Amino acid sequence: MPIIKKPPETVSREFRLEEPVSLTLDNYAKFIGSTPDHVITSALRFVFWKDLDFKRWQKEQRKPSHPTPSTEVKRA
Repeated sequence: MPIIKKPPETVSREFRLEEPVSLTLDNYAKFIGSTPDHVITSALRFVFWKDLDFKRWQKEQRKPSHPTPSTEVKRA
């Protein structure tokens, strides 16, 4: 088993940003010596991690919408 794991797959997405946000994104990436892609990924991970309402909602979405019938046999 390798000690260093393979990085997650990346996908290309297209977004529109307000101009001041786009400029700030580029400046922040330059400030930390990274790329805008890395800044966006890190910022989104942070938001998803911190938003407790989103976590609860996401957990609810994972629950089956139709309860599966119980396989237990009830005896009288």
